[in-house]
Amino acid sequence: LDNPFIGAKWYVDPVWSAKAAGEPGGSSIAGEATFVWMDRIGAIAGPEDGDGMGLRDHLNEAVAQNANLFQFVVYDLPNRDCAALASNGELRISENGFQRYQDEYIAGITEIIGDPAYSGIRIVAVIEVDSLPNLVTNLDEPDCQEANGPGGYVDGIQHALNELGKIPNVYSYVDIAHSGWLGWSDNYSEATTLIADAILATDKGANSI
Repeated sequence: LDNPFIGAKWYVDPVWSAKAAGEPGGSSIAGEATFVWMDRIGAIAGPEDGDGMGLRDHLNEAVAQNANLFQFVVYDLPNRDCAALASNGELRISENGFQRYQDEYIAGITEIIGDPAYSGIRIVAVIEVDSLPNLVTNLDEPDCQEANGPGGYVDGIQHALNELGKIPNVYSYVDIAHSGWLGWSDNYSEATTLIADAILATDKGANSI
């Protein structure tokens, strides 16, 4: 499909739905679809410190709902969100983070979403929010400087796209920030070049997204 959203029945996260319904006026949005965030390795199996639903649990629930569109966020790059503290992650480039990202995080995700039981679901993946944009505007930060090198954001995103691209019912979208951040005269050219080069160097090139 050129557009996985056309004619789709969207998965509704039951945990999100219940929480929304429990708020004043929340019932009006409790049936809306949201993205499921895979923001650490432990979230894949199902976090003990969270709602208990892992990636497979969500996909099984999507099957039960007879949904054919599931949305999730890939979000665990080494040195994640390198210019912020509140949203930085568990992996560090200097501590074998890229290898762990490949072996424990991306491999854990693809093992589940590649299960034939979910082949009828259009799986939409947003790839690594706030990553490449930081390499355009925040290279004064040491963590971003490190993320701009080997085992950093470009390598991580290319690996994610390559592995997700092997699964035919996965549709990947690379984060490009927002108009208040990128797209201005002093960063437009650099941003488009960086993002395009990262995507075009993947195994499938432009067809990886």
